[in-house]
Amino acid sequence: MSFLEDINIINSTKSRFKGYNILALSQVFIFEVRNNTNNKSFLQYLKSFSVDNILKLVISFSFKRERKNRDSSILFINDVYNFSMISNSRILQKKFNREDINEIVCDKRILNPYSTLLFSYSQLFRTVIDILKMIIRSEYISVELKNFSDHFKISKLKLWLNVCDSIFIINCIESFFLKNKNIVSVVLNSDVHKISRSFVFYCKKHNIHTYVLQHGAPVGHFGYLPVYADNMFNWGSYSYNWFVKNKTSKQKLIITGTPKTDNIYPCELKDVDLKCRRVSLLLVLNPIGESLCRLFLKTIYDAIKTSTSNYKVVIKLHPSSNSYKNLPSEILEGISYQIFHLHDLHSLIKESDIVISTPSTAGSEVIALHKPLLTMIFSEIKYKLAYELYDCDIKFYDVNSLLECLENKEKLTSRMSSYNKFINDYFYKLDGSASDRIKSYITDEK
Repeated sequence: MSFLEDINIINSTKSRFKGYNILALSQVFIFEVRNNTNNKSFLQYLKSFSVDNILKLVISFSFKRERKNRDSSILFINDVYNFSMISNSRILQKKFNREDINEIVCDKRILNPYSTLLFSYSQLFRTVIDILKMIIRSEYISVELKNFSDHFKISKLKLWLNVCDSIFIINCIESFFLKNKNIVSVVLNSDVHKISRSFVFYCKKHNIHTYVLQHGAPVGHFGYLPVYADNMFNWGSYSYNWFVKNKTSKQKLIITGTPKTDNIYPCELKDVDLKCRRVSLLLVLNPIGESLCRLFLKTIYDAIKTSTSNYKVVIKLHPSSNSYKNLPSEILEGISYQIFHLHDLHSLIKESDIVISTPSTAGSEVIALHKPLLTMIFSEIKYKLAYELYDCDIKFYDVNSLLECLENKEKLTSRMSSYNKFINDYFYKLDGSASDRIKSYITDEK
């Protein structure tokens, strides 16, 4: 069965809580638990039993901070601890008058002076009562959870706990809106993650307009579909067409570009002298699984050790919790390197001569900054990203094919003639004005 069929099963259930499609809120949870059968970290283990939000609530008790109930009309949601997504939202926020906007976050690590923790609006007693009512009165929930458990191979207990977590989140959101009644627009980084989707469902019931910023390359269907928000701001015609192909209404989609490219202006390619100077390599790690990341770093390690060139190695970890930060020290023995986790990716790309990655959204930003992109291909990764279809990256498979790329100056620049076509289709315009375009749509709707 395809991802799209599984997504349809999740979103076509009959179980409701206060009018919410309660099981549709579990979409990301179901796919992540199914795909990560071995919980490698304590946090992943907590997430598999849906207790991470309760843990964040407990932590927030020790973090005393005044709850901000404002008269603002526009609400931004940052519910995922991913700094690329957070940065995208906050670049856009800077275009608005501060008194007109509010921001909800779901992790105290990303709080700023203008944001509020969602969990400060928690309603624990009400949540316990609602869970009991759900168990007693629902005629569908038990049967549908049993069907989900059989189909997705996830224990019924884990699914029940996730539903309880959804009820907790819904009550937090309803408590927030009771105290912030002037909201007319909500801007999200996603509308598939539980908290964002819960906001969208609430807003649909109360005629509040919702906008979602496209947060990455549209590859994993379960991370983007279906689009429940009223509108989505697309990066360019490529992603617009992808959503249309996957049955998203054209009326929902608006091509604007993305805020995170507002600081991108194409750089001149530095002359890479492979013999006489130190060549700067930026290695981009992605959440593709620890075994593949190990192979990726080991291949680069062997190539550097074999090559006669002199390299400066910089490593950029993925901004999510799956950063594999332990791997460089285990694999790159004897090689000097710098490592960054939450550092601005664009500045690292600009300072590099060559970027080496696995297929990821970061590759698109490398191309936008006109740098040579080397991509390691794995048979286990079945999807293809847009820049691969435009023939923009130089592919390698093992040590020998990587060395052939690194030590041949003409090959390093051989794909750059394809860059402009890709940039025009994928990013719409690199004119520094994506945030202005998005702001104008939001304020005009008001």
